[in-house]
Amino acid sequence: MLELFAASGIDLDKGRAELFARFYDLLERYNDELDLSRLKRFEDIIIKHFIDCALVASLADIPSPVVDIGTGAGFPGIPLKIMKPDLRIILAEPRHKRVDFLRMAIGELGFADVSVYPHLVGPHSFFEANAVVTRALESASDTIGRVRHFLPLGGRVILMKGPSADEEPGADSIAGMDDFCEIERRDYSIPGTPHRRRLLVFEKTSAVRAVTYRILTRAEGMAGTAITSADNAAFKAMKKTASGASVKKTERTIVGGRKLILEAAARLPGLCESLVLFDGLREDDDARNALIASFAERGRLYVLKKSLYNELDVSATKGPLLFMRVPDLGEWDGSVDEGCTLLVPFQDPANAGAVIRTAAAFGVTRIVMLREAVNPFHPRCVRASGGAVFGATLLRGPSIDELARLREEKGFELVALDRGGAPIAAYRFPKGFALLAGVEGPGLPDALRANAVSIPMEGGVESLNAAVAASIALYAWRSLAGPSGRRS
Repeated sequence: MLELFAASGIDLDKGRAELFARFYDLLERYNDELDLSRLKRFEDIIIKHFIDCALVASLADIPSPVVDIGTGAGFPGIPLKIMKPDLRIILAEPRHKRVDFLRMAIGELGFADVSVYPHLVGPHSFFEANAVVTRALESASDTIGRVRHFLPLGGRVILMKGPSADEEPGADSIAGMDDFCEIERRDYSIPGTPHRRRLLVFEKTSAVRAVTYRILTRAEGMAGTAITSADNAAFKAMKKTASGASVKKTERTIVGGRKLILEAAARLPGLCESLVLFDGLREDDDARNALIASFAERGRLYVLKKSLYNELDVSATKGPLLFMRVPDLGEWDGSVDEGCTLLVPFQDPANAGAVIRTAAAFGVTRIVMLREAVNPFHPRCVRASGGAVFGATLLRGPSIDELARLREEKGFELVALDRGGAPIAAYRFPKGFALLAGVEGPGLPDALRANAVSIPMEGGVESLNAAVAASIALYAWRSLAGPSGRRS
């Protein structure tokens, strides 16, 4: 073996020679049983497997980590690891017998930073890798099509071609692939032999990366836990949360929307419990993929059959769904600071979410959810708020029927919205006050109509939507108060 390597211009030190010898012994011992290689002769294995692959270590700049696609019995990955011990390698091989052999070989050879991906590499595969290498059995464009979604900007595709490369239709062409360019093409022979080779290297010119999350037949290598049955206990709990009917009871909610999940995770990381995807979801945003990876690392990522996911995605977001605990709201003590304190009695989640969003936009200092109101973290309320619930100061308040008594006790200014009130255009808002719109339908209790303002409307319309009315009043106050929310 040493003589064959030396004839090819490679002088092996003792450590590398011993690793190649042990690898050869493993191949010879298990070749027939596991169908590892069609080559049987000693010289053929050394030259066409070992030396052919080892040469690439000196001919090409191979960034790390590198994915060896269709590695078979470990070619070129294992010879490359022997030649470049610091190289981190993922050996991708879908055939079960060869997967078993690769794992045994990694252990027998004492390799660190070498792993096995036991699946066919395709759109569903994702690796944190800077290069791929393969002894190409397909066209360059086909190989790039397998890997373009996970390689970063500057990532490399290294193809080892055989003597028949010129006869493969379009084998070396990447016409139409504007996100890759060819940076090297080298024709050479294995020294001391008649065997001709071609090395092709392509580099990625775009930074776009995408992950497709799939339910795989073998859970190993899959991101997350698969759920395919409606009888699954975890799915049943998710479905109950998604309905929104039990937010107050379970203290759990669901957040949908690609921007909303990032905001919720950033503002309330300690309350985030699990993340749900559907089989086939493709994500090309680095921040969301990082979030998904963080849940996968904690064992809190679930990939659902699409029909089950649809039952949870009540707002049709078609993206990741974040399940989280509901924040505990502090109790409002009845005090009113300078500016506006908004009192929300709305029972409709869309109304509550809309007015919270408006209040946040106009600089409301505190938002008090009255006892009649929906929980502000109801899934539909969160969505309608555009994520404002995650940054707003939200407090738990009394019933609307208790406000008159509380106002007498605390002495705060209460401005209510009522059709019979004074025109809002001429109203001078107090320096600090609480703003209240009535409950959808019943409106205001009589005891709260004394200091009310009204929004002018044309005849024929009985009332405005409660959230719309509150939003108009907030705009009127903000217009008079100025950007700070305080009266000048």
